[in-house]
Amino acid sequence: MVDKLKVKEQEAEKNKTLAKQIHTDLTEQCSREERKVRMKAEEIIKKIKREEQRLIDELKNSYKMKIKRAAADIDEMELKHGNIKSAGNYIETLMHHGNAVQLLSTKSDVGTRIKQLITMKTFAKFEHKDFIFTPNDEFCELGILGIMKSDVCISKCTVGNIPKQLLKGDAADLLIITRDSTGNQVIPKQQLKAKVKKPDASWEDINVADNRDGTHSVTVAGQLDGKYQVTMTIGDQPIPGCPVTIPVIKGLVKTIGSQGSAEGHYNRLHGVAINKNRDIVTADYDNNRLQITTGEGTFKKILKFKQFEEPFTPCDIAISSDNTYYSLEDNNNQIVVSDENGHVIRCFGQNELKNPCCIGISPVDGNVYVTDRGQHCVRVYTQHGKYLRSFGSQGKGQGQFNDPLGVIISSTGMVFVADWLNKRIQVFNAHDQYLYSFDCQSGDGKMRHPKGIAIENDKYIYVTTGSYFDASNLLKFESSGKFVCRIDSDSDRLDYPIGIALTDDVPCRVVVADTYNHCIKVFVQ
Repeated sequence: MVDKLKVKEQEAEKNKTLAKQIHTDLTEQCSREERKVRMKAEEIIKKIKREEQRLIDELKNSYKMKIKRAAADIDEMELKHGNIKSAGNYIETLMHHGNAVQLLSTKSDVGTRIKQLITMKTFAKFEHKDFIFTPNDEFCELGILGIMKSDVCISKCTVGNIPKQLLKGDAADLLIITRDSTGNQVIPKQQLKAKVKKPDASWEDINVADNRDGTHSVTVAGQLDGKYQVTMTIGDQPIPGCPVTIPVIKGLVKTIGSQGSAEGHYNRLHGVAINKNRDIVTADYDNNRLQITTGEGTFKKILKFKQFEEPFTPCDIAISSDNTYYSLEDNNNQIVVSDENGHVIRCFGQNELKNPCCIGISPVDGNVYVTDRGQHCVRVYTQHGKYLRSFGSQGKGQGQFNDPLGVIISSTGMVFVADWLNKRIQVFNAHDQYLYSFDCQSGDGKMRHPKGIAIENDKYIYVTTGSYFDASNLLKFESSGKFVCRIDSDSDRLDYPIGIALTDDVPCRVVVADTYNHCIKVFVQ
């Protein structure tokens, strides 16, 4: 039992030592955490002190000139008060103690002086405007104690960044600048509001974003075509120049280039595509080159390929998901694969293609589809140039073609082919099996001769139409074939447009290669 007691004693001593260590650890940990709390508090206190000093400096600067002007008012009032009091005492003394001669001799001067003093203005010239401190309840998040707000002078406030017009789907950020009576930019005490009257005569309130520097932003989104009227108020008083009218337009909104061989000019351009930088890449056919411009139409670069037996004549261009260019050219009956700087990676198709016209890349498997007018079929390749198969033959039946031109593939693998001389769009599944075809034989939607084709979100199909014998149009269909609308107008004067591409704007811009007008035309629907 004694031996067991000794073991128990050792166990108790060990636990006592452990308890002491825990006590020491807890004490040290408490001290560490306390230091962390104090450090954080000191950091916040310093930040608060800095913010406090900034606001006080701003407050003093704001009131410095006001106080100086108020002091000048005091001096002026004291001087005027002294003059009036002194004159009054003199006249009182003269009236009660002066003789008749003194009164009569000073009558004219004293009377004039009294009239001057009576008509003298005795109110302060300076109008007092408050600067008010408004606390900020989110100091911990923003690190700002608050802001100084002041009265504004409505006549001095302005609205800037007003666009002459907006394209349908675009937005504009109007900038309201608030100022006081001296023209200095201030943060207003009054509430700012904005609302817009849309082209359909409906009204909508717009959010006014406070930039906390004496400016406010108002975003106007042009969802409908027509005139937008924006009214902005401060303290329920309209800002000068309001309402602001902003026209929102659709249809033909931009024409890029003209005929020629210089930079920014085209000569019978055919295909067109949009790269990953949102630039417009054009197959400039008779100039034997690819030309790249920004979406706004500013020239960027020209790509030429001179290493082939026959001159490079691009009839279409497709761009893969990694921004690789696939140029289809019919002088050498091949597909030229290059990077965006014009370095050739590979060429393929020479063994199969007879008279290639248009090219498309499947978003499903990356396969390359080429319409071959010479064989009235569609040929399919891998992006590495391996020939996989072809489908179609000459004729008017289902799955047959008569000069196929444009080709586009949906995100589900459906293949849409512009069957030019058969005046229809034919649709196939991912296994090249015929599904259906459509045309439109009435009104502005008459298909005539379809050439270029583009697809929007698998829902809408855009088609350029026309030939040497009928008018050229830009048409929109549902993917099922139902006619939606004609996008161009007679005044746009499209002349044998071929290539067509869509931007990723909402709504999308429709970019058309207007072949015989030797330019690019951009439409908004």
